[in-house]
Amino acid sequence: MSDLKKVIQLAIRHGYQIGNDSLAFLQSLTEDEAEEIVKEALKIAEEKNPKPIVIDKNILEECKERIKPKNVVGLKTKIPIAKEFESKIEVLKDPTIKISSTGSIEEFTQYFRSRFNKLKKVFQQRIDGKTANSLSHALQAPLNSKVKFIAMIIEKKEKKDKIILKVDDEETLGTVVVFKERNKEVYEVAQSLVLDQVVCIEGVVIKNGLIAAENIIYPDLPEKKRENNNNGYDISVALMADVHCGSKTFLKEIFERFILWLNGEVGNEKQKELAGRIKYIIIAGDLIDGVGVYPEQEKELEVTNVYQQYEIIAKYLRRIPDYIDIIIIPGNHDAVRQALPQPAIPKECMELINENERIISLGNPCEIKLHGFSFLIYHGTSLNDVISSVPKLNYEKPEKALEFLLKVRHLAPIYGANTPIAPEKEDYLVIDDVPDVFVAGHTHVAGCSRYKGTMVISCGTWQAQTEYQKKLNVRPTPGILPLIHLGKMQMNVIDFSFIF
Repeated sequence: MSDLKKVIQLAIRHGYQIGNDSLAFLQSLTEDEAEEIVKEALKIAEEKNPKPIVIDKNILEECKERIKPKNVVGLKTKIPIAKEFESKIEVLKDPTIKISSTGSIEEFTQYFRSRFNKLKKVFQQRIDGKTANSLSHALQAPLNSKVKFIAMIIEKKEKKDKIILKVDDEETLGTVVVFKERNKEVYEVAQSLVLDQVVCIEGVVIKNGLIAAENIIYPDLPEKKRENNNNGYDISVALMADVHCGSKTFLKEIFERFILWLNGEVGNEKQKELAGRIKYIIIAGDLIDGVGVYPEQEKELEVTNVYQQYEIIAKYLRRIPDYIDIIIIPGNHDAVRQALPQPAIPKECMELINENERIISLGNPCEIKLHGFSFLIYHGTSLNDVISSVPKLNYEKPEKALEFLLKVRHLAPIYGANTPIAPEKEDYLVIDDVPDVFVAGHTHVAGCSRYKGTMVISCGTWQAQTEYQKKLNVRPTPGILPLIHLGKMQMNVIDFSFIF
């Protein structure tokens, strides 16, 4: 990644700013190349009338037509660094062989009991959750008693000055009121509560069967310190999702650049060096666009046969160097059941793309370890429900929605909304363990953050904006590839829509 301080100062001296959408492009270059391109961009800006305030990506794209960056195409690296490392992959959790739901009433009961008990254990591991009693114990306490209990939100009504919550546990039902006047912070927390979420509530008994909340505790992640010292693993993991082969909006040229880059056939010296470090590729679902996923989808399909769509992605995956391990999970567009958790892509489809048996196909969600670092991989289907239900969450920053899932310790907390969830005997969507990396897709918008020591990655896409996304005003970020260096646990980003 280039040190952009020099070029930013150069732009400022000339009275311009560097736009945020230009940073990824410049960071993928060497310092000399970045400086040369910015100098040319300044010339272009001076020629415009009126003159722009910000040097944005449009100016940089115009600049690319005037000059050719040095060494954009060159010889392959002699020996990719990643080739010298042995693969170390451990599958920790995969729902594929455990899925057994028939949809019976008994299974619904078992499912919610499993969710409650799993999250209850999480609370019992927290210092502020160990002293919590049952809801029935709290409801039997005398008036004005302070109580603390763990319960599931089954109903939420927001009025002008209060929020009324219907809650339950395995034994009984109760009512909790959150008064805005008493505590604005607790009221704001209550506004973000979603149905079927499990929380710990501290409050005061104000009437028989009625409790006033004074604190609402999420199961949340514990604070976890990360060591930044290099552990000797000079290799990286490439994270991606939402390829959507078969769609008319699949960006073939950009995906082709990605494949060529992995083989050292395009890119400058630094970019090729990054490619040579790729040891693993994780694809978090939606390899294909599918058929019949949504109404009138056939109008947006270039290939209307599911198997042919898998053959297209297979041709690309076969060209990935053989020292790179590929881990894939399904998404809502793949040829598996829609309900979560999803099993691995079926054998008849995998045979088309995994002829050399070099691809590890797992269910959605799953958890793996790469050289000792844990990765929680989830396609992200529930993000639509979460973003529409929780204040301040949006599609522009999907990583914040992923942080919310970590906070509630569940990948699909809302049952019965737009996200289909199978009532398995065990809730495989509870986040029992704290991952080092949490990666998801589905929103088609790239974003990253660190939340209490966990690296949170929302992958972009390899598909242009669809008609459905236009209606939702979702602006995808195609061609953005996050890379995680396992030695330093640091992230780099390559934008294939701008470079090469």
